[in-house]
Amino acid sequence: MRYVPPEVLLSFPTPNYDDPVTRGHALLVVNSIFVALTVVVVCMRMYTRIYLKRWFGVDDVFILLALVFTLGLTAAVLLANRNFGWDRHIYDIPLTQIEPTLKIGMAAKVLFVAAASFTRLSLLSLYYRLVYNARIRGYIWAIHANTAFTVAIFIAFVFLAVFLCTPVKNYWMFGSPPNTCLDEGIATMFAGVTNCIADLACTVVPIPLVARLEMPFRQRVAIIFLFSLGFIVTIAGIVRTWFVYKALILEYDTTWYSYPLWIAAAVEIDIGVICASAPVLKPLLSKISLNLSAISSRLSSLRSGYGSRSGGLTSRSNGTRSDGGTTLQGTNATTSKTRPERRTEVTPNVEPNLNDIPIELNQWEDVERGRKHLSQAESCQANLGSNSENSSVEHGILDRGRPMSRISEDDHRTQIARVMTQSSDGISPISPSSPRGFNRFYAR
Repeated sequence: MRYVPPEVLLSFPTPNYDDPVTRGHALLVVNSIFVALTVVVVCMRMYTRIYLKRWFGVDDVFILLALVFTLGLTAAVLLANRNFGWDRHIYDIPLTQIEPTLKIGMAAKVLFVAAASFTRLSLLSLYYRLVYNARIRGYIWAIHANTAFTVAIFIAFVFLAVFLCTPVKNYWMFGSPPNTCLDEGIATMFAGVTNCIADLACTVVPIPLVARLEMPFRQRVAIIFLFSLGFIVTIAGIVRTWFVYKALILEYDTTWYSYPLWIAAAVEIDIGVICASAPVLKPLLSKISLNLSAISSRLSSLRSGYGSRSGGLTSRSNGTRSDGGTTLQGTNATTSKTRPERRTEVTPNVEPNLNDIPIELNQWEDVERGRKHLSQAESCQANLGSNSENSSVEHGILDRGRPMSRISEDDHRTQIARVMTQSSDGISPISPSSPRGFNRFYAR
């Protein structure tokens, strides 16, 4: 536990455990909003990688680990804020809550370092994929150095947060002997400055590489902008470091002045995860943009169609009527009769290509031709005085829609084949061997 001089303890006012002054609900609101955005963005990233790209990489594993530690940090901070007085003055916290408050504080530091480190490792894994095929040795070594630096500070700061005091329990014990703990303010300030440097390095490294890529200028600028979002994380880290300096070095009212510190920490971690996922979301955002464009076009076409119909109704309601060559409008009706010109169009007698017509139309055309030729056959037989009861013309398909009931189907097909072979044009479009002919029509 941080050592507080006796004169500072005597300067504290009388504790108010029943109705203390609090900081409000800003910590709860900010953490809830940003962690919800972070979860949504990471879910969108997983959907893009798994369902759209059909690929899952090491950077996705690191970002999932970062999300887990971010959720743990948010839960720890909100729990301490609600149950252990992180939103009030330190002298308004009962002595029984000092130990759990400091334990949660140690856990929150470890969770913060882990979340920040895995976010950087996710970005660095993405950079490795970008430069792997390019074989640019300078950038590869820069990413190597950045990765080694990130892993080193991760291990060092976790070790420093856990073993700040010797033994470890002296960190949360009230009245622990002096000179058993390192200066928490100096150690946390050093960690904050180092984190800012690491964030800045992760942001700057890919920008020169993207600037050299052979792609359209607008696309290159868009990618640089996405990577430049990391500067927001660096700025949030600088703000958090300032509150660390104020809460742990300048002031002894640690809980009261650490309140904005944890808000800045939440913003830094959550925006870091969001910025690390933003470059991966391009396929999903493109798909959403195309769908929105299609919906907008459909709505525009519907509105234009409705407008044209309403325009026609408006002109009719104004008293305008057109009937043939006579036009009546309002009270001053004018009659103009014009005789329409007659145009005679000669249509060539071209036999259609049956292969270009759907099978249903071919079948219907074959049946109509069959009926025509059978009508001709009926006329011929009537002239010859043929009154045979087995005539296929009398009991065939002349009665449209009536099924064949008096003759067999084989005799009927034979009659049709004989009539068609005797037709004037010599073409048998519904012969029994025709693949689109009468046989298939009756075989249904």
